[in-house]
Amino acid sequence: MRGVKLPIGPQHPALKEPENFTITLDGERVVDVDIRIGYTHRGIEKLMESRTYTQNLYLVERICGICSYAHVVNFTQNVEEVLGIQIPKRAEYIRTLFLELERLHSHFLWLVWQVMRSDLIHYLCIRGRTEKSSKISLK
Repeated sequence: MRGVKLPIGPQHPALKEPENFTITLDGERVVDVDIRIGYTHRGIEKLMESRTYTQNLYLVERICGICSYAHVVNFTQNVEEVLGIQIPKRAEYIRTLFLELERLHSHFLWLVWQVMRSDLIHYLCIRGRTEKSSKISLK
């Protein structure tokens, strides 16, 4: 296995930010690492200064399409802490449940992205076609 490239990152599979590493391997030895590190400043903090808490919920939700609920929960927990608001235990359980569902969604999305990038689907299709065509006898 000479020159195998192993992509690691980005943080979210659908985005090319904030960091992305492409490691080139020769067997088990790392030959080269292509590092792309970047910070995308969108000005969210400045936009939030001129809006209400309710308007900021919609803004925070749009930071990331994959993990939008986590950003909203983070924002609301901070607002609740600043204002001294205690939420019921049931609300905490519901938040936790939805955060875990979003985390599973993110992991499954990453897994699908890695399968698509690794040409595994192509390999499985070729293997299946080869197995079926070898069973067909031409007379």
